[in-house]
Amino acid sequence: MAKPGLFVTLLAAAVLITGCAHTEESSIEPLAPAAGRVDPGLGPRTRAISSGPGYKGSPSWNPDEDRIAFTVDGYVVDRPTTSGEPRRRTTRDFVATDTEWTSDDTLMILGAAPASPSGRKPASSLYRANVGEDSLALERVAKSVSAMSSGEEDLIFALGSGNHESRLALTRGSGKVYRLYTDSPIEGRVAALSLSPDGEEVVLAVCPPGGPRTSELRTFDLRKGTGREVTRLDGDQEIHGTPQWTQQGLYFVAGKRTMGVDADGSEPLYNLYSVPAEGGAPELAPGVGEDFVASSIRVSPDGRQLAVIGRLNPKSPTNLYVLDPAARKLKAVTTNEDMEMKTEPDDLAWSPDAKNVAIIARGTPSTEPEVRPEPADRILRDFYNLYEIPIPGHTQP
Repeated sequence: MAKPGLFVTLLAAAVLITGCAHTEESSIEPLAPAAGRVDPGLGPRTRAISSGPGYKGSPSWNPDEDRIAFTVDGYVVDRPTTSGEPRRRTTRDFVATDTEWTSDDTLMILGAAPASPSGRKPASSLYRANVGEDSLALERVAKSVSAMSSGEEDLIFALGSGNHESRLALTRGSGKVYRLYTDSPIEGRVAALSLSPDGEEVVLAVCPPGGPRTSELRTFDLRKGTGREVTRLDGDQEIHGTPQWTQQGLYFVAGKRTMGVDADGSEPLYNLYSVPAEGGAPELAPGVGEDFVASSIRVSPDGRQLAVIGRLNPKSPTNLYVLDPAARKLKAVTTNEDMEMKTEPDDLAWSPDAKNVAIIARGTPSTEPEVRPEPADRILRDFYNLYEIPIPGHTQP
């Protein structure tokens, strides 16, 4: 039984988290542009939902799908999905790593203030922003938060002390923490997590105490307040990004631990794996092919489909795919050859109605200087921007 004061300490004082940090990931380089092609290959019904400069990431639709939030160079903005200007939600010196909506007017933000002059990096905290107010003020919900994930009603997040122990907590639209799992600590640091389709369980990617890698996959039952290990990776393998819980079991991306590109300039090659929720040895995900290179994944709201950014083989261009785990079929949504897609774990999101997927991409960088007549805040191809990709089988209104 944990001491009652332990969680008060965790919520009241930030603790520096060292080691077992997310590996910095650079985008997979696409093939050379096809001669004479103008169409970027993202599909005729693809729609840009941002423009201009800035390193964008972590897209997230609100429940009514009329606004989308994302990060730009670390700060957070949200904007209408149809037309209208973006609204900044944090100061420009804020460093946000993730955004999640808990209601149409409440945005939860995971991030921290910039490093101090001494170089000490502050621990990430969970903040609440009210998008109905024209203010940059944030309400801090909890300190020392390492990961979060939202469902239909709840937002689950992990917090802890260093790399030794983590605990889970639940909050809702108001931002008030209404349940702390104080009696069920998780050994190690929770690097990423996501809810099951029914919202009653959560899958966790965990870095064991003292370990340099995120190598454990665990599940946690939110009703019973108990968790267990599902599988553990051996050797120098690590889990990359956020594992996903589908109706056909757990899926995750994993591969050889790396600190960026290899000495020869090549990108790390990660595979997509599946494992039953009750546990067992992971296997290459059925339906994608043994040469498939996965980068980031996200399950649809109903748990039936898995959006995957990856390559059919190491020499293929990067594209958006949708995997049907039940049918074990992989379908290409884009036929991209001219766009550079971002491949970091949180640069992919489903719309709540599962009709669209948001990705982040830019045109293949030119090696020659160009003079463009358009204002910088209206240029698309030269900068990373959000694109809304319709998913086959759904019709837009």
